[in-house]
Amino acid sequence: MTEVISWLRMTELDRIGLPDFAERIALAEEEGFTGEPRRYPGYPTWPLPAIRRRWWPLFDTVLQTRRCHRQIDTTFPAPHTLARLLKASHGVTDEWFRGPTPSAGGLQAVELYLVHWQEAWLPKGVYHYDRRGHQLAQLLPTAEQDFWRENIPSLSQVAEGAIVWLIIGDGRRVAAKYGERGERFLLLEAGHLMQNLCLVSTSLCLTTVPLGGCFERPVARELRLPTGDHVLYAGVCGPVASVSHQKSRSG
Repeated sequence: MTEVISWLRMTELDRIGLPDFAERIALAEEEGFTGEPRRYPGYPTWPLPAIRRRWWPLFDTVLQTRRCHRQIDTTFPAPHTLARLLKASHGVTDEWFRGPTPSAGGLQAVELYLVHWQEAWLPKGVYHYDRRGHQLAQLLPTAEQDFWRENIPSLSQVAEGAIVWLIIGDGRRVAAKYGERGERFLLLEAGHLMQNLCLVSTSLCLTTVPLGGCFERPVARELRLPTGDHVLYAGVCGPVASVSHQKSRSG
């Protein structure tokens, strides 16, 4: 806890440091530094269906019914369902690659990865959501359930599930404009994105459960992340298990 407090205090903004901070931002903007979503050219890709705007369910209903469920089914979402979930949570919906997730300086510095090990229309593996192309790039053609349950211990709190979310922050991207304080923004943006995933999941009769217990370094190695990336958040998603399914699992 002491180290965390020290880091938070070290990156605090005060009146003395504000001029230098503002100058750094101005210099980055003068140089035209912008953030472009990550891509994995050359990797196998699965294009996702285009989606149309919906008028139902009402947003107030989604907010009132969003819950974290501990019993989750393993049924993998249909292509249009997954496409809507990804696009509505983190897709590109405006110029400069802007979308539903608030981003410090418009740098779009958080990336969304997903893992699944079920038999489904999308082959098992580890994927990155390509926001620009609205498609999934397969980084690894396999996903061992034992590995992920071992390295995301908090998965033990949830029975089953269809998808594991991994939110990754690009430290280099934010540091170029905000210095060390940029890592604070990554944490904020990861929370924004996870909340989007939770709410959109609920609107699609799914549930996303955020998970904080994760062994970041093994996960980063498995994803082959660049130096400077940070594993910020994990979650698990799937349909809420039916009452009969829960009873059968409990014996």
